Amino acid sequence: MIKFNQSQIMKLLFLFFITITALSFSIAQVPVKDEPRHHNIFENNFVRILDVNIKPGDTTLYHRHAIPSVFIFFTKTKVGSNLINQPALSNINISGNIIYDSLKTPRIHRVWNEDTSWFHVMDVEIVNQRETAKHSLLKIKNAQLLFDKPLVRGYNVKLNIGETFNIPKSDTRFLLVSIGEVNLNIITNAKGQIRAMKAGHFIWIEPNEDVVIKTLNNTHGSFALLQLR
Repeated sequence: MIKFNQSQIMKLLFLFFITITALSFSIAQVPVKDEPRHHNIFENNFVRILDVNIKPGDTTLYHRHAIPSVFIFFTKTKVGSNLINQPALSNINISGNIIYDSLKTPRIHRVWNEDTSWFHVMDVEIVNQRETAKHSLLKIKNAQLLFDKPLVRGYNVKLNIGETFNIPKSDTRFLLVSIGEVNLNIITNAKGQIRAMKAGHFIWIEPNEDVVIKTLNNTHGSFALLQLR
């Protein structure tokens, strides 16, 4: 039978504590796509769309962001967050904000809702990280360029009642995300459809599709338009 002196016992207990702590840390954090409140609603070879809804008082698991992403906010909500081993911070997210984050340094954090209404945000991960040829900026009167990055270009598009805008044929792909509720007539390659869009509803546009969008029924619209390189 092996006997340990007090010093050896203390060292063994310390190693056990470190091992358990490391194991708990690895279990507690998950890739963002596996965090239960981040719902994977669309994925292809170019993007992964995670729709995030956090009810008042709820908190996410610690999760890891490591892929270049565009964050689109749909609600004005007071939220708290903290990075691993960092103090908690509070912030008010604003509906309509569209933010690009390269995430060159992965971010591990958790987020909670400090407000009285739901927090709704979308995380669009740019899973295809191969840069392609640089294309000319879109010339659409309703579109404001927000960022021009090697993997993605982001625009904010605003349409008044009855206004139309055209996404011309291109060898790139587009993702159009509605910021709020709006009724649209969407004409793709001369074929039309009527859609009642809500916050977070989206349209994926393949290369060489000619898309014309018009607001209907006395509604105006605000959108995030992402051009994938």
